[in-house]
Amino acid sequence: MDKQKKPLKSALKKTTPAAAAPAAPTAQKRKHTPTVSTKPSSANNNNNNNSKRTKPNPSSNNSNKNNKAAAGSKPNANAKKGVNPKSNNNNSGKKGGPVTGGAKKVTVAAPVKKVVAKPKKVEVVPESATLEDFRIVAGTYENILYGVDAYWNEDMTLRLSPIFIFPAHIGCIKSLAIGGHFLASGSTDEKIQLYDLKRRKELGALLQHQGTITALTFHTKTHMLSGSDDGKICVWRTKDWECLKIMKGHQASVHSIAIHPSGKIALSVSVDHSVRLWNLLLGKQASMTRLQGEGLKVAWNPSGTGYSIMFDQEVGIYDMATAKCIRTIKPAKKTRLNTMIYYKDEYLIVGCEDKMVRIYNTTTGALVKTLVGHGNRIKDLDLVTVPYTPEETSNINFVGRPGTKMCDLLTSVSSEGKILVWNLEDAVAPAASTEEMMMKKFIGEHKTDMRVTCVSVQKGIWKNNGVQNVVAEGEEEEESEDELEGAAAAEDSEEEEEDSE
Repeated sequence: MDKQKKPLKSALKKTTPAAAAPAAPTAQKRKHTPTVSTKPSSANNNNNNNSKRTKPNPSSNNSNKNNKAAAGSKPNANAKKGVNPKSNNNNSGKKGGPVTGGAKKVTVAAPVKKVVAKPKKVEVVPESATLEDFRIVAGTYENILYGVDAYWNEDMTLRLSPIFIFPAHIGCIKSLAIGGHFLASGSTDEKIQLYDLKRRKELGALLQHQGTITALTFHTKTHMLSGSDDGKICVWRTKDWECLKIMKGHQASVHSIAIHPSGKIALSVSVDHSVRLWNLLLGKQASMTRLQGEGLKVAWNPSGTGYSIMFDQEVGIYDMATAKCIRTIKPAKKTRLNTMIYYKDEYLIVGCEDKMVRIYNTTTGALVKTLVGHGNRIKDLDLVTVPYTPEETSNINFVGRPGTKMCDLLTSVSSEGKILVWNLEDAVAPAASTEEMMMKKFIGEHKTDMRVTCVSVQKGIWKNNGVQNVVAEGEEEEESEDELEGAAAAEDSEEEEEDSE
């Protein structure tokens, strides 16, 4: 029996120190502040992580159990508070790592943004400002921009006075457009010149196109579209004049561009005998239709339910839902058509080669009246609606008042250099006789002694400053939505460019 007990006793001596070995060296090496683990560990974890974790040296089984119970109480409390045990173990051995044992979870509240109402910007009228009722800007073959201010007289006629005459391009001016206080002019020199009519200064030139600038049009004052002989249509943002998108599709020169009243789609006609519908939100072509001839001009009606395309000797009226021609307007006398514009939804005004301006009813196609006064072919037309206020210095408190008379005026220009202004209330009034069908009475006239090619009309900036908020509430909200749409189009274009690269 003694010989059998000796091997058993020697075996116990060898195994007992091995079980207690991991804890002894840890207590001697670690002298800094211990990091308490938030996860109960097994014997295998203690052997692997003894350099990261310090515990009291267990002298007996009872003391070891007590120490584990003391160490395990804190993790349970922290676990209820949402402490992640794994993240604490990973960070405990790093320099500068947080001591997570027993630490409370600190939640940082998001900073509260203070909404401060911006004070309304009050513009002071400069001493050099003019209180015109509206302003007419004409472009000429002689590269000249010709500005004329219009003032009401007591007898409901207009006094037209030149305000600026200067060379804007080195080539013939082919197109003009006004949006807000911005003026854009396009020429055969392949440039788009920009001006600020409120501050009366030049803003610079846009050089994106490679060809004559043939078409310019604004949507409110936030975006502009331009067309050229290169067949491209560019979308511009007026805030920083960045080209958001270049829309390609036409195989020849772009004649005309018309933006839908919603600002989401646009139509264009070209020398390639096609009319194309553009999705302005995506900056892409939506559809294309072949025409029977070369479309010279396209225009939406004010409600956006239909549009018209002008050809050489006739105008086709189309329905938006079906895109089919529902009516054709053709002058009784064979003549070339040069320009057209809608007045409300009921009337279409056409400028002809035979010096006449004709007004047609879009529902019946019948001729309403002929405006006679020019001595050469009609080149361009534009509309403006202004209050009749001959004695008022400002229209801010006048518009919207009972008894205010709002006047719809038509401005026509011809190659002889004559600018005429017509009262459309008289022009669309039913004619009692054949003689009354020929209207020769205009309310304003000015001779430029230049060959005028295009025209654009703007309400008086300072006299009507603030009137927009009285007439149309919510205009600023619509413009902000348009800016978001323009930004989305810009982001889409950038993503497409990156994908193509």
